[in-house]
Amino acid sequence: MARISRRSIDDLRQRADIVALAGDYTQMKQRGRDWWGLSPFKSEKSPSFKVNPETGLWYCFSTQQGGDAFKLVMAREGLDFPESVERVATRFGFQLEYENGGADANERSLRGQLLEIHGLVADYWRRCFLEDPVHGEWIRDYWTRTRRFDLAVADDFGVGLAPVDDSKLIGGLLKKGFTKEALAGTGLFFGTDRIPDPARWRCRFRGRLTIPIRDVQGRVIAFTARQLDITPPDDPSREAKYVNSPETELFKKSRTVFNLDRARSNRKGDEPFILVEGQLDAIRCHSAGIPGVIAAQGTAVTEDHLQQLHRFSQRLLVFLDADAAGQKAALRLLPIGLKEGLDIRFLSLPGGKDPDEFFSTQDASQWTALTKTARSAMQFCVQSLVPEGSSNLPLASRLSLLETLFPIVQQAGAEEIVREALNEAARHAGIGIREMHMAYERHVATVAAQRPALQLGTAEAPAEPVVKGGGLTTPEEDLVLFLLRHDAFFVPVAQALPLDWIDQAGRGGLLLMALLNEAVHGHFSGVREALNALDDDLRTEAARLAAGSFSPAEQPDEVLPHVNGILKSFHTRHTQGLVRALDARIASADKADVAALNALQTEKIRLRKQHGTPPALSL
Repeated sequence: MARISRRSIDDLRQRADIVALAGDYTQMKQRGRDWWGLSPFKSEKSPSFKVNPETGLWYCFSTQQGGDAFKLVMAREGLDFPESVERVATRFGFQLEYENGGADANERSLRGQLLEIHGLVADYWRRCFLEDPVHGEWIRDYWTRTRRFDLAVADDFGVGLAPVDDSKLIGGLLKKGFTKEALAGTGLFFGTDRIPDPARWRCRFRGRLTIPIRDVQGRVIAFTARQLDITPPDDPSREAKYVNSPETELFKKSRTVFNLDRARSNRKGDEPFILVEGQLDAIRCHSAGIPGVIAAQGTAVTEDHLQQLHRFSQRLLVFLDADAAGQKAALRLLPIGLKEGLDIRFLSLPGGKDPDEFFSTQDASQWTALTKTARSAMQFCVQSLVPEGSSNLPLASRLSLLETLFPIVQQAGAEEIVREALNEAARHAGIGIREMHMAYERHVATVAAQRPALQLGTAEAPAEPVVKGGGLTTPEEDLVLFLLRHDAFFVPVAQALPLDWIDQAGRGGLLLMALLNEAVHGHFSGVREALNALDDDLRTEAARLAAGSFSPAEQPDEVLPHVNGILKSFHTRHTQGLVRALDARIASADKADVAALNALQTEKIRLRKQHGTPPALSL
């Protein structure tokens, strides 16, 4: 793989918008100079992920990771450094330079090739939808008449047609120089495991309507394809109504949410995400003007799916099909969503219709009224598990229903919500309210008894943000924190503070020395460029320090006294160290050698006079 030039990497690091990049993984909200969001790396309810746009650094208190834009992509997506650079460059439309003058497909990373192939294939199939001489007119008629979508919607979502004759597809990709490994890694072809010649591989989606699946940044990473009348009989999946790409380096079904790239940005304020069952349901609702519509890949909603949604919104409206499969899927996701801390509500359409069918004849004017019929999580749970008429069942059957209900109710957490759910369940099951609450308390006690480790408090507690300032930091860390906020002081501080006063035993001292060295030698032109010159470990240390709960002087009349106070602490420590060294020499000197003792005392007096005034900056 061709090496990306150092100049190109440094330039991209300077230009990358760290807030926008972080916003691809979690919803960011500004607090003063910094931006905060839920951790992109683990589930949590309170924001612990901090980003500073001035330094271009981030830090996650939950996982104790931090760094620059490249480090964020590496940590979040599991990429190596060159792949992360390519990923950030693609995100911001930056043209990378390579040491040999360029990089052809064989020199690109595997992940880079996979993304490029998917983008090219999506564009090719979109053009086939519009221009295919054999089935182009037929597929457009199917889309507009049978599916009742506008052509503009197809264009908006990149809907395409995978031709029955797929010979041009693999041939065109081979001509572009993509490696055999990359073509096989897309999952778009059959025969990759047994046919050596890629020209003989067959497309997985021949004769199907194709819908691109995009990641949260809007890049095509997979496809879903619907069976058509023209799907060839020799297709191994001919009878499957929908076929998805298999899991690949890019596409993980359990982590990919369809239309999240659009939904996270077209919601307004605190509007919820709208979870529907399939991609066409999502496209239908989106085209009808309903914001925030997303779909999982099938009905299997996972914890990873809900964690992603929670990073952008705490509210979720579940709008799955009214059939048995849709109801079972809703019940499966309910305890996961409650555990994740989401505010979940459930919506069913009249007449058992699915969203695609309903909104093919209705517009979004019906949506507001429809949402008013949504049921709370506990209403849906009780009415699904303990339906009306359950009071006529034998007592043993009714108690069996409660064994299914209680674990889900327990996830609700809030006492008033639990109480409401139990009261409603008692009415449906024909059990007294008092008896219902007693049965629930027995369930809670039984569960607690089975988890002695948690009762004894041995469970791991979430990491608390490190508190900075207040005497808990070294002068080196205090000065780094100040300079990261006030980069105009870099050069004056570098000129005023003797570098031999810096204690480099800790990482804060190493970081300060590296930053001031840049300023001393006339290379400083801003804090981001100074950080850019550091190695990865020191950038991570800068991110950790900058993320602390530290309040540097912000008011103009506070800034100068604050930095001079830090310089004074360096002076005091340095002087005290010299004095202690002299005291040690005096203590170990021969007491009979009066001349030597007098000389040491004289040197001590001179030292105090020489270092009596600490360095200070002035306006």
